[in-house]
Order: sequence, then structure tokens, then C-alpha cells
Amino acid sequence: MKPLEIVIFGGLGIAMIVVAVLIFSAPEGEADWEAYVREHHCQTQGGMDGSNRAGWLCDDGKVHYRWRQQR
Repeated sequence: MKPLEIVIFGGLGIAMIVVAVLIFSAPEGEADWEAYVREHHCQTQGGMDGSNRAGWLCDDGKVHYRWRQQR
């Protein structure tokens, strides 16, 4: 193997590991989100215009955006 190939494949391997760690460490589930909304007194922002993007203004001063699943 050439040194450039080692660097390229090594970088891709590290990137795959980082992505896997981020995926498995991400919080999941509506129950977690519902508990967060209650604890931080979140209110919906903007109109629910049929798009799948919903903004929530919470008492931490931030607007959190969630992707709403179509049911």
C-alpha cells in the first residue's frame, strides 16, 4: 500500500467510527423529548403549517427544532 492510500483509508475508518459513536450516543425516543418539554416549559413556535419542522421555545432561551414523524 502506498502512504497516500493508508492516509485516505485511515481517515475514512476514523470517520466511520466517529459517525457510529455519534449515532449510538444520540438520545432517542419521544418519551425523552416529552419529559424535556415538561421540565423546561417548552411552547411551540410558529404555525403548524403542515411541514414536518416544529420549533419549541424552552425556558433555556433556545428554540429547539424537532422533525415530526408522519403517522
